[in-house]
Amino acid sequence: MEFSLKTHIYGSYQKRILQSIRSEVMGMIANLDCNLLGLRTDRRGLIVIELEGRDSEFVSNVLQKEYGTIPKLDEIQPGFHTRGYLIDVGKVGYGLYVDIGITTSRQMDALIPLHRLREQLLLPEASLRSIAKKIILVDNLPVDIEILNTDFARQRIEAEFEQTFLDRLNNWIADDHERLLVLGSTLDMVENTLVRSGHREDIYQIEKLGIFEYSLRCKRSTRAFGILAAIGPRMRGIPMHLFIPSEIEAARK
Repeated sequence: MEFSLKTHIYGSYQKRILQSIRSEVMGMIANLDCNLLGLRTDRRGLIVIELEGRDSEFVSNVLQKEYGTIPKLDEIQPGFHTRGYLIDVGKVGYGLYVDIGITTSRQMDALIPLHRLREQLLLPEASLRSIAKKIILVDNLPVDIEILNTDFARQRIEAEFEQTFLDRLNNWIADDHERLLVLGSTLDMVENTLVRSGHREDIYQIEKLGIFEYSLRCKRSTRAFGILAAIGPRMRGIPMHLFIPSEIEAARK
């Protein structure tokens, strides 16, 4: 059986991340009637796994619970809640696209229209690029959305941010801790790099945003830019973004 998982792999360390997944799967199936026949990513970076054996369905269910299940097309209806990844941020001016894993004859992404972004993020006159820059909405950021409308004949899905995602943004902005977003890395890679750079004690908390996406919440006395300068060269090719509450709050005024 072959199935896809709703987790993106991207950046310069794709092979290392795939190897960590392979090791996890091999450990999981060691005492089961299940063989791993294939592990790869598709053209969008979603994980694709091929298994065989009597326990394949059980292993598939466990992996989909951990890494995410791609929704069926008939589930995508108004009111449906799901998680996806921002893609092609800033390439169009009429909204943000969210990859939710749906594939028909063509890729079908959810669109958060500009007018909904303005309403939800309290930026009534801002352009899409301005909103993305101010709020740090970047490619591969995991986001939670609610489906508003669908028109499958025209390959259209319209959505908005879930309140839980908006609450997280607002909590971050109200917080006096700066953050560094690290996208496309394992937790071990983040932890080891912080230790080697001598900055592990400067991080108050490592927050998990997705399977391979993390927010490094700095101590109050620590500047996120300093952490970026210290670990960035050690993790070349891994997207990192500064989230500075005072700057974002000022930009919203």
